[in-house]
Amino acid sequence: MEKQVLDYVLVPVGLIFMIAYHLWLLHRILKHPSHTVIGINSINRQFWVRAMMEDPSKNGVLAVQTLRNNIMASTLLASTAIMLSSLIAVLMTGGSKGGGSISSHIYGNRTEFCLSIKYYSHASILINVPYKKLDSSNSRHCVTAEYVGRTVNRGSYFWSLGLRAFYFSFPLFLWIFGPIPMFLSCVFLVFMLYFLDVSSDFGWKEILDYVLVPLGLLIMVAYHLWLLQRILKHPTHTVIGINSINRRLWVLARMEESSQNGVLAVQTLRNNIMASTLLASTAIMLSSLIAVLMTGGSNGRSVGFHVYGDKSEFCLSIKFFSILVCFMVAFLFNVQSIRYYSHASILINVPYKKLDSSRHCATAEYVGRTVNRGSYFWSLGLRAFYFSFSLFLWIFGPIPMFLCCIFLVIMLYFLDVSSDFGWVAPADENNQQTA
Repeated sequence: MEKQVLDYVLVPVGLIFMIAYHLWLLHRILKHPSHTVIGINSINRQFWVRAMMEDPSKNGVLAVQTLRNNIMASTLLASTAIMLSSLIAVLMTGGSKGGGSISSHIYGNRTEFCLSIKYYSHASILINVPYKKLDSSNSRHCVTAEYVGRTVNRGSYFWSLGLRAFYFSFPLFLWIFGPIPMFLSCVFLVFMLYFLDVSSDFGWKEILDYVLVPLGLLIMVAYHLWLLQRILKHPTHTVIGINSINRRLWVLARMEESSQNGVLAVQTLRNNIMASTLLASTAIMLSSLIAVLMTGGSNGRSVGFHVYGDKSEFCLSIKFFSILVCFMVAFLFNVQSIRYYSHASILINVPYKKLDSSRHCATAEYVGRTVNRGSYFWSLGLRAFYFSFSLFLWIFGPIPMFLCCIFLVIMLYFLDVSSDFGWVAPADENNQQTA
């Protein structure tokens, strides 16, 4: 992968990952506030305001001192933001004329904290209004506990937004050192914030299956789509592409003298048929085993007593079914591989040079494509086995499954990408001229 492309791939993916998490968090706060720390705190701030305003003469000092603590926290972060904004502006302008750009940076970074201070300051006055002791003539102009509670919550919401802006600045700062640290910082921040934002008293462990499992599969699928693009556009940079080119050359060399090379060609193809047969037999055997486990009743499926995630019967059925699908797909791909290798073992011994110019005679190019198709289906069957590894670890929880996906992608990258592709270029050009 070109180094320049990393910035255009990893940086947007990291930011989308962060934004998607916060959109999901906003949805949870609006729909299920009692399942998030922000929602629970908001509900309890309303109760706190109501309790403080029951007797403001008695609780006034406590309420104002509490709000002062929040004002001090917002002031600290606002001061830090304004200082860092000025520093960044100086670095951007190099100390030259940059007054306008400095003020624009300052204004953008301090807004949330200033609004937080504003609402907390209002609330520190409103919370001491003795609304219960006022006469009826002034009651319609008097603030209620609900209004003051909303004011306090707005101050807290803007403080949270300012803090989230700081969180976004961390990966953007690491972007200075490259897109890879920035992307890893985004992934780490999302996981850290998830554990900080979601309340542990409302079954958040089960939600891990809905976050880590799709993310792990998305990483695996994205890697293979990238690999497919590399094979199609730059075949000499991948092991699969290099092997495909050399298989065509091998078929061409074997068919030059089919009478002398026939036994060698058939024996070589037999080795590939045996490899595909082994994987197909393994896949169908494991599929049968998974099917037995799925239909063996609920008593035999108490697998996950130490699972850190969703332990429901329905989720366990999905896990077994996903593994079964992977093994069935691997079986079908390997059967197709055997099919093409069997065809090629006959076609490769056709003496096409000794026959008259018949349009029905198989050429070396056609036989080469047949051998390559057998190899492609074998590779697809092997990839289905790779997917089954991570899905199998899903039985023990979403965290092992996600870590397995990351490990597989890193391992497969070093196995699929070739760094010694220069030697195959002349052969590739020769083959293209022959074709």
